[in-house]
Amino acid sequence: MGQSRINQAVQIALIIVCGLCQAMSLASPASGQAYACLQVFALALFLYTQQNNVNNRKNFSQSWLFATVWLIASVWWLYISIHHFGGMPVWLTVAAIGLLCGALALYYAVALYLYFKWKNNHNHWLSAALFASSWTLGELARAELFTGFPWGAIGYAHIDSVLVSLAPWLGVYGVAWVAAYIAALITEYALIWRKNRTKYGGMVLSAISLTVMAVPWKINSTSVDTSFSVSLLQGNIPQELKFTQAREDALKWYIDNAVSATTDMVVMPETAIPYLKKDLPQDAWQTLTDHFGKGKKALILGIPTFEQNKGYGNSAIAFQANAQAYLYNKQHLVPFGEFVPSYFQWFNQAVNFGITDFVRGPLKPAPFVWRNQYVAIQICYEDLFGEELAQRFVDDASSAPTVLVNMSNIAWFGNTVVIPQHLHIARMRSIELNRPTVRATNSGGTAIIDASGTVIAKAPPYTTTVLVGDVPSSDGRITGYAQWAGRWGLIPLWIWCVGIVMLFAISVKRPSAKAQSH
Repeated sequence: MGQSRINQAVQIALIIVCGLCQAMSLASPASGQAYACLQVFALALFLYTQQNNVNNRKNFSQSWLFATVWLIASVWWLYISIHHFGGMPVWLTVAAIGLLCGALALYYAVALYLYFKWKNNHNHWLSAALFASSWTLGELARAELFTGFPWGAIGYAHIDSVLVSLAPWLGVYGVAWVAAYIAALITEYALIWRKNRTKYGGMVLSAISLTVMAVPWKINSTSVDTSFSVSLLQGNIPQELKFTQAREDALKWYIDNAVSATTDMVVMPETAIPYLKKDLPQDAWQTLTDHFGKGKKALILGIPTFEQNKGYGNSAIAFQANAQAYLYNKQHLVPFGEFVPSYFQWFNQAVNFGITDFVRGPLKPAPFVWRNQYVAIQICYEDLFGEELAQRFVDDASSAPTVLVNMSNIAWFGNTVVIPQHLHIARMRSIELNRPTVRATNSGGTAIIDASGTVIAKAPPYTTTVLVGDVPSSDGRITGYAQWAGRWGLIPLWIWCVGIVMLFAISVKRPSAKAQSH
């Protein structure tokens, strides 16, 4: 009995380590680098720990533990925004993050319960397909149910691996399916080798696969030339002071650097102007409109807005000469930060985030058109939802976005691993959609990314600086992913994964009526 408890403790410890490693594979806390081979190895090792479980209930609980650890380790930085800036007590903050990640982990626990229930008596190649489909169903559920929170999806660990070459066709969740398939095959080969040490072919293939994914990989660049120059303003305004004592300093810094920029376009981050327009100091708005109302330059700035009979918006406003100001309202709002469901009003009362009831913009907004550029603006974590961005590419190919602009304020989460995590997400969107991305942030992740996902210029995090550079254009090709995801969202992947799982469910041998009578 004592040995059994020791073995169980070792198994639990190993599962926790696997969850931590999968989180680290998304972006190393030390370097910010993604490690595809670590992600696949961690998932394969977790699967290996489950092979001796005698019942599916233990598989369910341990799958939940693995997913919970992985998710908490991926988004632990929420603690900074909720406790430090929101003022929620430590114990309640920890409990809230634990409940969030534990609830999201249930998707994976249910999905892997089905895998362990139906995987037996099948060829290992087919069994791996069941695991990949079950895992991806968990990813899809997390991405879309209850507004979705897919941060930390395993496909982002492959931003620099050979699997990223699939992203323009399959998207990040298709990459995740392939990664999960490889992890399951590695586990199957390890089990075969454990039973028969002479069968080492699978283990050799596994070692080769992990080695290949450890080699840095870059897809062929589709950039053809420089389309325009840009100044990305990173004010590094302390979040705790941004809407109080530092408001005037922030406003002055951003306006001064915007009007002194010599580039074709200037981009400010999310809520860079920490005032409602009606509350701006005298002449501040006029300075911007006068300067960018002539010549060929453009300005995109982040500012909270208010419209009568509509409400507050987390907005971007763009200026250019001889044109009406362009308004973009954030569409995919952050739960609890920008809107609070009616049944969670207690949370709204426990934190102090300021305005938490923003209006939504349209799902498919018209682009900001300037100098033959069609600019697709996203605010904060909207670039996490590639299937929503893809919808902007399908209605009219002649007005499909030519460049993606992301405006974020990551200062809510401190100088943490969230900065490279979000940068990898932006890089994946450029690859999926074959478009360059420019990112203006308040504190970190300010960068210029070409259409192949390569960061060609980046500002040091937590510095007050202006990143100046040239934005390369793409060849204009609309990717396969943009075409199918733009029309049908993630439904094709849902059908693929559900179809495979249902085939396995149907193929399970059920005892005959005669056998049951005995």
